[in-house]
Amino acid sequence: MSNTQIAVLEDKKYDLRWRKIGRNASLHAGVVRKLLMAGALLAGTNTPSWSQSMTDPVNRYSKESMQQALQTREQYDVHGLSFDTGQSTLQPSAKPLLDDIATALKNFPDWGLRIVGHTDASGSAESNERLSLERADTIKAALVERGIDAGKLLAAGAGQNRPIASNETDEGRALNRRVELMRFTDSAEAKKLLKAMSDYLAAQKAISFEYDANLQVVTNSDQKLGLASSGTVSLSRPDKVHTTRSGGFVDVESLFDGKTLTLLGKNVNKYTQVEIPGTVDHLVDELKDKYGLPLPAADLLLTNAYDELVQGVYDSKDLGSGVINGAECDSLAFRKDDVDFQIWVAQGAQPHPCRLVITSRLVKGGPEYSVQIRNWKSGDGVMPGDFSFKNSTNAEKIDVNDLKGSLGELPENFVGGEGK
Repeated sequence: MSNTQIAVLEDKKYDLRWRKIGRNASLHAGVVRKLLMAGALLAGTNTPSWSQSMTDPVNRYSKESMQQALQTREQYDVHGLSFDTGQSTLQPSAKPLLDDIATALKNFPDWGLRIVGHTDASGSAESNERLSLERADTIKAALVERGIDAGKLLAAGAGQNRPIASNETDEGRALNRRVELMRFTDSAEAKKLLKAMSDYLAAQKAISFEYDANLQVVTNSDQKLGLASSGTVSLSRPDKVHTTRSGGFVDVESLFDGKTLTLLGKNVNKYTQVEIPGTVDHLVDELKDKYGLPLPAADLLLTNAYDELVQGVYDSKDLGSGVINGAECDSLAFRKDDVDFQIWVAQGAQPHPCRLVITSRLVKGGPEYSVQIRNWKSGDGVMPGDFSFKNSTNAEKIDVNDLKGSLGELPENFVGGEGK
C-alpha cells in the first residue's frame, strides 16, 4: 500500500486530526499503495506519552515477561542489549539476554521472530536508521550462532522514528535505545491466495464494480467518526479507466482514454485535463507521484498488484472463510510497520477482492479505511465503456492544482495541523 501520502489535518470546528498513510514513508517503506484510493486515517496528536518509568532500562528486562509477551503475540522491548557507542558491536554484557532469547525460541520452535533496532535521536536520521538495522543484523547473527534457524528471523531498523520516551534526557535516550522483538506468522497459504487474486485481476481485459468506502477519523477526545462515500470503477486494459466517487463533501468523476486524463468535480462543475499517455499502471504512478491524486482501487488495478501489496509485509495469516454480500471468501490478514490490512477474496474461479480494511498502527485507537466491493463483473460481463469526456454540463475548465481542493474526502474547514 504505497500510494498514500502523509498529511495531518485538524478540524477547527470538531478538533479532528488525521493522517493519510503513505508510500515512501513506507505504508513508509512502501505500504500498500493507497489500496482502493486508500486514505487510512490516523488520529490524535500522535505525540508519545513520556509517563513511563525512567528507571534503569537494564533492570526493566525480564526473561519471563519477554516470553509471556511473545506467547500472547505482543511486541517486547528489550533494554540492555548494549552496543559500543555508534557501533553495531555487542558488548559482553549482552550475552545473557541473547541466551534467554535463544532459549525462548528453542522452547517454541514454531515461532518466527522479527528483530527491530531503535536508536535515540543523537546524530542524523539517516545514520541512525542504518545503525539500527546493523544492530538488528548483529543480534540476528548472534541468535543464529546459538542454533536458531536464520529463516525464522527477520531484521529491521527503525532508527529514531519511534521513540517511547523523550530524547531530551539521558534516561529517555536510554529507553529509546532498544531492541523490539515481535513474533510473526508467515502463511504461505495466505500469500498464495493473494497471488491468485492478483494474477486473476491482471489477466482480465475488462473489469467493473461498485464500492462503498468508509474513511475513519478519530477526534482528540477518542471519538471515531466515519466519512462514507460510494463509487464505481470500469477498467479496459491496457489503457482505459473510468471512475466515480460520491460522498458528503465530494462528487468527482475521472476518465482516461490512454492519452488524456479528465477530472470532473461535479459538485463545483469544474474540470481539468492532463496529458498522461500510457497504460493504466503508468497513470496510477503519475497521479500519485506527480499530482497526489490517486485513483479509486489504485493498487488492485495494477498488473503487479501482488508485488505492491506484499511490499514490506512481515506477517501474514490465513483466517479461513468469511461471507461478504452473500459470497464465501477467504479472509487474509497482513502486517507492515505502519499498517495492518485485511482482504477478503472470493472463492472459486473468479478470486476477486470483496472487502478491504486498512488499519493504522501508528496512532492510538487504530483508525481504519475500509472498502466493500459489490456488483463485480469481468470479461464479457462488462458493458462496453465510454472513456471520452463530453462536457454536457458546460463545466468550467481550470488548472489541475485549482481543482485538487474539490476532490478530497474532507470539508474545507479541515486545515493543516501538527503531527508526529
